[in-house]
Amino acid sequence: MDRVRLAADGADVSHVVRLVLALTAAVEGPQRVDVAHTGAHVLRLMQSPTGVVYVSPGGFIAGEVGTTIITPELVAIEHGWFATDRSGLRLLSAFEIWAASMGCKGIKMSTGPTHAAAARILERRGYRPAELAWYR
Repeated sequence: MDRVRLAADGADVSHVVRLVLALTAAVEGPQRVDVAHTGAHVLRLMQSPTGVVYVSPGGFIAGEVGTTIITPELVAIEHGWFATDRSGLRLLSAFEIWAASMGCKGIKMSTGPTHAAAARILERRGYRPAELAWYR
């Protein structure tokens, strides 16, 4: 894995699961990672015609096409985005290109509540805050 590419096999699933564990720790997420569920979810996205998973040596981005309660327009919904190797912007670019190829009119991204660097990247690319997720 020397560049950003589509996830292709079980080794990539394991790679993403390890990164999800690191992501959860980095953002101090309130949810416990269920490794089996996460692996199955990643595999489902890889196999779905409306899902995608990109990987780099130290990162991933995963998501799928959906709609919102507000409009039937297609939106690319990110389920996870994390990089330890400075590939975050390349991963985001690949996701944006994929979303456009899928006919999406928007992209829904998330960041940790205290992850200012990711927020700055998104803002520079034209994203704006739309909601704040709360978990109990």
